[in-house]
Amino acid sequence: MIDLQGFVSDYIKGKKHLHLEIGVITKEDIEYHSLGNPKKKSVASPEHRLFEIGSVTKVFTSILLLELEREQQLSTDDTVGKYIYNAKNDYLNKVTLKSLATHTSGLPRLATNLNPTKNRLNPYSDYTEDDLLAFLSDADFADQMGSFEYSNTGVGLLGYILCKVSGSTYDDLLKKYITGPLNMTETAAMLNAEQNGRFVDGHTSTGKKMPHWDLSVHAGAGAIKSSVHDMSLFVQANLNDDHPIASAIQKSHVPIMIGDSDLYLGWHKDKLLDQNILWHNGGTFGFSSYLALNKEQGIGIVLLSNYCFGSASIVDEYLDAIFKFITKKDLYPLMPLDPVGNKILEAMMQR
Repeated sequence: MIDLQGFVSDYIKGKKHLHLEIGVITKEDIEYHSLGNPKKKSVASPEHRLFEIGSVTKVFTSILLLELEREQQLSTDDTVGKYIYNAKNDYLNKVTLKSLATHTSGLPRLATNLNPTKNRLNPYSDYTEDDLLAFLSDADFADQMGSFEYSNTGVGLLGYILCKVSGSTYDDLLKKYITGPLNMTETAAMLNAEQNGRFVDGHTSTGKKMPHWDLSVHAGAGAIKSSVHDMSLFVQANLNDDHPIASAIQKSHVPIMIGDSDLYLGWHKDKLLDQNILWHNGGTFGFSSYLALNKEQGIGIVLLSNYCFGSASIVDEYLDAIFKFITKKDLYPLMPLDPVGNKILEAMMQR
């Protein structure tokens, strides 16, 4: 049992609505830890509370891509133009599904016709399939192809194509290929009534309650909600090879040379104590998530928080800037979740 208090004390400070759920994972075992200062008690036990996991969804979308490829429904080398029939430009006949999953398509983080101020607190909710197709009809980012540029647009498009090819919803794909085989019954993009009862409220770094996000056509980029129980099962599946989807998961751990870089389908790679870790993080206006694993030692970590890294309000940014100018301190100190997770994983590796 790891004493986590020292690792999380700075992160917890001042967050009066905080639910911070942590899974400490090995190949054989999972420990759950619940920390924070919530004034409002959740009806669910800590490991079964549901959170938005944001961009961690992208790892799931890449595994779905590999599962559909295994079934020969598509190939990672297929071009977008093969599936977007109304596209009349040559650029989409060069962009591959692999490039969408590795963020090397050239597509920007956000589509140029997505107005994040239209529904500022739920910015993807009003963006439709027609909007996406309109953007793609004359998109041309060929000059940026082959270089890494993190793109919600690209992975959102990938999820859209996977649904189109399979004739399924994103949730149906998740259940068939990932959450069903791994018995992750608390993980979905669209929650049912019982699950909604365990869905905690999200907050900005200033403590303001935020509406839950609707990702619409961008589901593959960030729509999943899950619990630390289920996300720990997912990390554990990434450490083992004796389960139904092991081949796709293990393939996602193999780097792909694109240009001069080794990149991964869905994952990011980093070094910790001179050993490789695979990781991904996520953030919405009310939640933060982080998971990482070290395959060499067979260990992993999951952190889910109902606080986001920053604020959704320009006013808060101005107030913070003024306060910092006068006092030389931050009024709303921004505390990312990733360093907390890395410290815990490092302690596990040293142990």
